[in-house]
Amino acid sequence: MGNQCTSGENDAYSKDMEAKEEFIKGLRPSLSQDHNKFNDDDIIDVSMKCDTTYGRKSLSQNYMKQANYVLQENIEMKLYYSGLPVQGTQAILLSIQTKDQALTIRQGIDLICLIDHSGSMQGEKIKLVKNSLKHLLKLLQSQDRLCLIEFDDQNYRLTRLMRVTQENMYKFEIAIDTIEANGENDIANAVKMALSVLKHRRCKNPVASIFLLSDGEEDGASERVRHLLQEKNLKEPFTINTFGFGKDCCPKIMSEIAHFKEGQFYYISEISKIDECFVEALGGQASVISYNSHITIKSKKNSITKVYGDKWYHHQQDFTYQIYQPQLILGVRKDYIIETAIPNDRMDEIITVNMQTDSVETSERFSIEQSINVIPNLKANQIFFEEVMSHYYRVQAAEMFRNALNLCYNQQYQQAEQSIISLRQQIQKMNFNNPLINLLNQDLQCALKYCDSMYFNQEGRHYLTQFYMIHMYQQPRGIEIVSTDPKVQVTCVYQNEFQRQQVLELRQMKLNNPAQYQD
Repeated sequence: MGNQCTSGENDAYSKDMEAKEEFIKGLRPSLSQDHNKFNDDDIIDVSMKCDTTYGRKSLSQNYMKQANYVLQENIEMKLYYSGLPVQGTQAILLSIQTKDQALTIRQGIDLICLIDHSGSMQGEKIKLVKNSLKHLLKLLQSQDRLCLIEFDDQNYRLTRLMRVTQENMYKFEIAIDTIEANGENDIANAVKMALSVLKHRRCKNPVASIFLLSDGEEDGASERVRHLLQEKNLKEPFTINTFGFGKDCCPKIMSEIAHFKEGQFYYISEISKIDECFVEALGGQASVISYNSHITIKSKKNSITKVYGDKWYHHQQDFTYQIYQPQLILGVRKDYIIETAIPNDRMDEIITVNMQTDSVETSERFSIEQSINVIPNLKANQIFFEEVMSHYYRVQAAEMFRNALNLCYNQQYQQAEQSIISLRQQIQKMNFNNPLINLLNQDLQCALKYCDSMYFNQEGRHYLTQFYMIHMYQQPRGIEIVSTDPKVQVTCVYQNEFQRQQVLELRQMKLNNPAQYQD
C-alpha cells in the first residue's frame, strides 16, 4: 500500500486547525474533538510516486528495496502431512514463513493509543502507564505518527495523529502528563473515536494499529465494538492490540476485541511489565512486510474434515476453505493444521493451497501456489512426522485451553484438570524434544494450576484465555517465560528476532537503571 495521501474531502484541512491547538504544561491539551475534523493529521514528508493499484498518490520509504529484500524471494510455503491414530485420517501442515533479516530502516506506523483513565486506574497503575507511554515515544521514529486518546465514560483526543519528531515530543509529553484517573469507562466509544481518526487521515502510513489499554470490565463492550467495525467498514488494513492489566480486567472482552481485527490480547498481571508488552507489540508492527493475505485451500475430493481456529470461511460449493491474514511479519511462521479423511477405497487426495498477498512497500500483489498428494496410511519420515504432529498438538492444546476455560466457568474444575492431564500424557508418549513442545508442556503444567477453583476466579481465567490465543494463532506474550523445569529451556517460539532483541534490551535497561522506570 505504501504511504497513501488521499484526495477529495479529506483535503479540506486548514492550518487554522493546527493553530487552534494548545499545549501548555500542566493543562489538558486543547484541540478539536469533532470527529469530522480529524483530517488534521501530520503530512508524511517522503518521496511520492504513482500507485496504480489503489489509484492514489503513494509515499514510500523504499526500505525493503534499500535492504535488497525481495518479498517474493523471502516467503516460503511448505506442505507436509502425517497419518493420525484413526485409520484413514491425516493431519496436513501448511507452513508460511518469511525469512528474517535485519533492516536498519522501516516503513512508518500510524498508532492510536486508547488509554483507560477511569477511577480504578488510580495510583500505581496510571503512573506506570504514563511512564510506559513515554518509553513508547523513544521507540517510535520520525516517519511514525501517534494519536493519544484518553477515555473513561467520555473520551478525549489528547493529540492529533502527529509525527513522532523532536519538535512534537514536548506535545506528547505534556499530553501524557495530564492523564489522571477518574470516572467510569466506555471502551466502544473510545474505539469509535479511534476509527474516526483512521478514516479521516489525509495521509496513511502503510501499517496502522490501535493499542487499547484497560483494567476494567464493561458488559457488552465487545459486541458494541463488533458492530462499530462492521458499520465503519474501513478498507485499509489495521490491527487492534489489547492490553488488560490486573485481575479486574475482563479477558473475554479484551481478547474478543483484539481478535476482531486479528490482533493480540496481552494479559499483564504485573503492571510494571506493561512496557515490555508495548515493546513486543510495536516490534511486530515494525516488522510488517506484507498485508491483505488471502489463503485458499482446496481439496479435489472434498476430504477436508476440520480446520482449526474460527477465522476460516468454508465455500461448500467448490470444497474450499479461505482465511484472511492482515499482516505477514518478518521472520515469523504461520502454521495451519488441516485434517482430512480419505477412505481406503480412494488412492489419494490432492490438496492445493494458494496465497495472495500485497507488498507493504509497493502494494504489488503476488501469488504463491503449492499442492500436495496425500496418500492414506503412508508413513511420513521422522522429521516431517515430528514437525506435523508438534503443530497438531499445538492446536489441540489451544482447543483444550478454551474447553478448560468453559468447564471452569461452569465450575467443572476437575473435568478441566483431567482434560489437561490427558493431553499432556498423549504428548509425552510422542517423546518429542523441540522448543514448541517444551513450551506446550510448560503451559499445560501451568494450566493445571489455573483450573484450581480459587485461582481460576482470580487470574486463572485470564491466563487460560491468553493461552488459547497464543497457541491457536501463534502470538507472543510479552512477559518473560520462566521454566518450571530447570533442566528444560523454554522460549517464546512466536516472536521474531527484532521483537526478542527489543524486549531483552528493555529488560537490561530496567536492570541497569531501575529508578528511571519507577518514577
